[in-house]
Amino acid sequence: TKITPSQLPLLVRNIFRPKGKVDGPKTPQIDLVNRGTPIECQKRSRFAQLPEDILLLFSHHLDKGARANVIQTCRYLYHLLVATLYTHFSPLEFWYSHKVDLLHRTLVGRPDLISFIRSYRGSLMAARTWYTEPPPKRTLLDKLRRRKLADSPNPYTIHITETEAFKNAVLIFSRATNIVDLDFTDYHDWASDPIFAPIKTAVFNMSLTRLYIWNCTVPTEVLRAQPELKHLEVGWNAPGLEGLDKRDIPKLRSLTGTLQDASYLVPGRPVERLELVERFENRDYDPNLFRTLALSTRPITQLTMCIYRSWDAEIFRKALRIASQSLPKIEQLTITVEGSISAQLILDEMPSFQSIRRLAFLDADLDKAAEIIPLSEDSVDVPPGTDVSRHTSVVNCWEDLLDHLKPHCPHLVEVEWTPTPRCDHWPA
Repeated sequence: TKITPSQLPLLVRNIFRPKGKVDGPKTPQIDLVNRGTPIECQKRSRFAQLPEDILLLFSHHLDKGARANVIQTCRYLYHLLVATLYTHFSPLEFWYSHKVDLLHRTLVGRPDLISFIRSYRGSLMAARTWYTEPPPKRTLLDKLRRRKLADSPNPYTIHITETEAFKNAVLIFSRATNIVDLDFTDYHDWASDPIFAPIKTAVFNMSLTRLYIWNCTVPTEVLRAQPELKHLEVGWNAPGLEGLDKRDIPKLRSLTGTLQDASYLVPGRPVERLELVERFENRDYDPNLFRTLALSTRPITQLTMCIYRSWDAEIFRKALRIASQSLPKIEQLTITVEGSISAQLILDEMPSFQSIRRLAFLDADLDKAAEIIPLSEDSVDVPPGTDVSRHTSVVNCWEDLLDHLKPHCPHLVEVEWTPTPRCDHWPA
């Protein structure tokens, strides 16, 4: 079957369209491998003569910068690969984080690309346009209307709705119904503020599998509309989660939030991965909240937690003991220490995690003073027949600690650690 340049945009749209999504009338199937007579631009390039599916697979191994350079080589590759630039967006990507305004303007000018967006993590509105756009000329009626609404609880309502940034956001997200991964990183309470009603309606029409909510005063309304949600991150100012029904978000597998949020969301749901973002530094935090995590319909096997006051052995020991008692099936444990930690404390408490396979200490240093650890009969340093009661071993690095820990944790296969960040002028 011959492929003409006019058919390429439709071909790429058919390739990237998610299952179950139908745009317009059905088109005849096009053989991607046996393409017949090549078009003119392919005759001069052996690379462009490769089948389209091979070129698409090749593009997935390139970052966005390299992919953008490839599509500038010829019109054929441009029409074939341009949609792949608009599939995933993340504020962690340097080229994107400083060009939200350009991105939104491009999508408004090319609305056919909006349906290709699958993951969006960035600003709801382009902040640069919002703050630098000159105010429009106002008539006398506009001035009277502004004066009448001066006492409104949202005094910036008129200003936002009249900016190009707001109009672009409404146009983009009302059509981006194929997004499955969503994270608005700015401060707008789009779920409860009436001026963002078009955005709220658009999000409710999405079938999300991952969502990050913060500064959201009505999170229950958002979560009830997402029955396919599997990964949830709860940030600052998301009250009312205790009102969520057990039948809501029934497929939740991964949760990031505070211990209080987890006590509301974990029971009755198949949560397997849990990341607690709060720091355990309060001596009288409620252990009963931790025990509610055992009410997950599936065992929690991955736990991430932060113990801020690591120098306080009592708090550290208490947190580890409650975690091992409440979640006995943990296979992967990650602890952010943000300081030094005692090797003896690790050897005392880690064996209680009987299923532990991977262990990680982030921003952690062993105490500067080498610790004297009593040897056991299972230690690798003890010759056969040695009286272990009269021998000790010095632990002064992570490698030494690992050698002592493995005999007590039979399933342990990997231990990772990262040192505490330091400036160049800090002493080692």
